[in-house]
Amino acid sequence: ELSSLYDDMESAGQSPTTQVLHHGIVPACAEVAAALDVAEGSGVHRVERLRLTHGQPVAALCNYLPEGLLNVDTARLESTGLYRVMRAAGIHLHSARQSVGARSATPEEAERLREPTGAALLTMRRTAYDDTGRAVEYGTHIYRASRYAFEFQLLVRP
Repeated sequence: ELSSLYDDMESAGQSPTTQVLHHGIVPACAEVAAALDVAEGSGVHRVERLRLTHGQPVAALCNYLPEGLLNVDTARLESTGLYRVMRAAGIHLHSARQSVGARSATPEEAERLREPTGAALLTMRRTAYDDTGRAVEYGTHIYRASRYAFEFQLLVRP
């Protein structure tokens, strides 16, 4: 199921909170431009957030959206999940391409997530598409391995 961390935490009874660290237009680097199918250097909306539960950081989220896709203020981003905001704006999320990995925390990441430098982090990169096949979001997220795990249900196709 294509869901956000906010939705996942809320459905697990975790009462998520969010701190917006950055919210604005930046030039698309090559990686972001390729993921969103826009020209390198063109404007994209970057949203950086820290997601917490019970006052403890769980993940640092960095999402990019095509410029002009969504008009949202910081207060809204702090009160709910990005995918909920997108759905409320009439954007119909249809599919995503995602990769999950792991690495060690840099000093800056460790400080932000309240972990020791070098602590294990789970990583996730995702490009989400709307029902027309247009890339509407590219995210790079890091999760505290001490506080979060990915769970997948796999089905056998006939």
